[in-house]
This record gives sequence, structure tokens and C-alpha cells, in this order.
Amino acid sequence: MRRLLAACAIALGAAGVQAGPPPPKVALLIGNAAYADAPLRNPLNDVREVAVQLRRLGFAVTTHENLRQGEMRDALRRFVLEHREAQLRLVYYAGHGLQLRGRSYLLPVGVRIASESDVLERTADATELAEALGQIEHGANIVVIDACRVHPMFAGGTRRMWAVKPGLSRLPAPTGTLVAFSTRPGHVARDGEGSLGVYARHFTQALKDAPELPVEAFFKRVRSAVASETRRQQVPWESSDLDGELCFRPEASGRCAGGR
Repeated sequence: MRRLLAACAIALGAAGVQAGPPPPKVALLIGNAAYADAPLRNPLNDVREVAVQLRRLGFAVTTHENLRQGEMRDALRRFVLEHREAQLRLVYYAGHGLQLRGRSYLLPVGVRIASESDVLERTADATELAEALGQIEHGANIVVIDACRVHPMFAGGTRRMWAVKPGLSRLPAPTGTLVAFSTRPGHVARDGEGSLGVYARHFTQALKDAPELPVEAFFKRVRSAVASETRRQQVPWESSDLDGELCFRPEASGRCAGGR
């Protein structure tokens, strides 16, 4: 497997047994906004509000802001490693992203991208993250990528690297996983003029209003709301390979459960 999977396997061999039962629902939230050449308004507010709503629903939440390259890769690796026994694992990323040769990448702060090799060496591979989560046999995964804001790399329609494209590439969900993008593959999302980005605002509102919905219906609700507000200039996208029905708050629904 690739780097993240290999690092997890090495760490698993050295890890000891966790004390006490694992939390049933865990979340890792990363908001990157302090980009030197393309700062963003809302990712920090977005992940802070998502954290509030997930904690209200019983999630054990870890939040990181403005992660650099090594910090971001380490946070993702540790999340995969440490929560293999959870019933539901959720990753929410807000910040810049891009695609290269059919794979999606998330941009840490403090990096400069001037070549294809820079993308591979200096970013976090979202495709690799989803694949690593899909290798976990217990529980289910949700990966939410609220990325693809407009980046100067693509300003004026000129790409400095011909194989690098704006937006994210399609990411088929691995087994036991739902992948949600804040906008369609190959498109860019709005950062938002208010205190929250448009996707985060509707995502958190749905967490307040309808956490008992099966997650496929939940994300359809978010998609419809974002598409309606933006007059279909931004239409979220999902890919799911979940087995059975999964809810953010299964105890409120007679037909949902956590896990696969």
C-alpha cells in the first residue's frame, strides 16, 4: 500500500493495548486557512462549528487548525491508527485541495507547489486516507472534504502544471465508507461571505435538525440545500459503500445503527 497505510502498519506493530473501551463515535476536524498566497475566510469557523454539533451528538472530537505538512500527515495517520475499534469514524477537512492524475490532495499551510513532485511530497493524499480507513474491518467511516476553493495556481485559466487541475477527482468510496465533497469533482466551492462557508452552514444545520436520518438521506438534504442557495453553482457530491443504514444519532432512530 502507499505511505499512509505503510506508516499505520508499522505503528500498529509498536502500539500497545488501549486502556478502557474506545469511544463509539470519533471525529478528526482539520481547518486550514492561513495560506500565504491564498488565505481563506471560513475554514476555522467551519470546523469549530462542526465540532460543537458533533460533540452535542456524542462524538469524541479532535480539532486542528492551520496544520503544516508534517503535522497534517501525522494527524491523519494517528487518527487511522488510534480509532480502529470505533463504531463510526468521521474526518472533516476544510481548506484548499487539488487533483493530480486521478487522485485528490489536501493542502497544508506553509507549502509551495511548483511541480508535480511537490504535490506528492508536500500535501496530504485524500485518496490514500479513504483507502486506509477502508482497510479497517470494524465500524464505518465518513470522509467530508469541504475544499477546492479558488487558488491562484489556477487564476486566469492558466495552469502552471498541466496535469494539476482545480477541484478534486472522483473518489470511489472504499468498503464501509461514505465520501462527501462540498462540490462536484472538478469544480470549486465557495468560501462564503458570512461566518461559515455555505457547505459547512448547511452541514451543521442538518446535524442540528436531522441527525437521525440515514447518512445517505442526510447528505442528500445538505446537497439540496447548498445547490438551492447557490443556484446550482455549487452542487455537493457523495460516494457511498456503506452496508446497511448508518446515522449520526442512531439512538434517535428505530432503523439506524452505527458501524458496518
